[in-house]
Amino acid sequence: MSVRRTGRSESADHDVVETDDPEHAHHLIARRYGDHRVRISGSRDRFRYRRSTVTADELEIDELRYTLGTRTATPPYPGFAAVTVTHGRYGFHTPDEELRLSPGTTGRYPNDPATLLSDDVAASVVRLPMPRIATVAATRTGLPVAAFRFTALAPLSPAMAALWRSTAAYLRHQLTDDAMLASPLTRAGLVDLAAATALAVFPNTTMTAPYLPAPPAVRPASVRRAAEFIEAHAARPLTLAQIAAACDVGPRALQAAFRKHHGQSPMAFLRAVRLRRAHRDLTQARPGQTVAGIARRWGWAHPGRFASAYRETYGCHPGDTLRAAGVPAPPERER
Repeated sequence: MSVRRTGRSESADHDVVETDDPEHAHHLIARRYGDHRVRISGSRDRFRYRRSTVTADELEIDELRYTLGTRTATPPYPGFAAVTVTHGRYGFHTPDEELRLSPGTTGRYPNDPATLLSDDVAASVVRLPMPRIATVAATRTGLPVAAFRFTALAPLSPAMAALWRSTAAYLRHQLTDDAMLASPLTRAGLVDLAAATALAVFPNTTMTAPYLPAPPAVRPASVRRAAEFIEAHAARPLTLAQIAAACDVGPRALQAAFRKHHGQSPMAFLRAVRLRRAHRDLTQARPGQTVAGIARRWGWAHPGRFASAYRETYGCHPGDTLRAAGVPAPPERER
């Protein structure tokens, strides 16, 4: 077996493990995915297990290769893990559901005891802690965290499955970019994107929740405190729940009040504050600084989206502002 680890920062990492010993492979799998009982089929002479993992904060993406056939009994998986098969076959059987995956298809690991079947499989697995997704669901819908769960293994539709695969590919690309991962704000944005996409793609209790009453009214003073909190902490990764907690109000109530008083959500207000800070940094840029680097610092992972938002607000391209500060900005790279 070999292990290679490349550390990037305190919150980002990349490691590779590989072995030609099936017993050791299942020791590694158990450490990562939980204890299991496995029966292996096929010639062990050509066995190969390889896992390449990229990690940023709570988000992990595994690229797996397992060359034999297996039948595995597993306990409930406690987190969220969505698998996209690129080679071979993969399948899940629970007491209530069965899902078979072929190359190009996607499904979710069961949160119930299950039997997993695989045959010479290569796959990508995106993993998040379930509480992280439940918190995003609660702030978006008001559903209590304790009431959240996923209700099916397959995506809602082929279109939603395609959305997941394109999002997962984007996340993998971003997690291999050292410059992107250097920014706590962009890492937090990637985690939020993964959680929000999981909520949209896979059936869950937010889609079947009964009517939730309107949130209680929030006094203007609380909205003002929320705006001040955002201004003071815009350089930190912030969630709606954190902003609301700082003002002793609920997330949904704060959302409604913020829209009433500011005409936008708290998170849209936060993006506007960060855009304003990025504009300030561009006007005060020093040699060697770039539009992309400043955008990443303020949480904009996609340079094109940053440039579009900047033009809409300031009427020019961010590269123009950088050049006005006396710093060269190659248009073919920044636009």
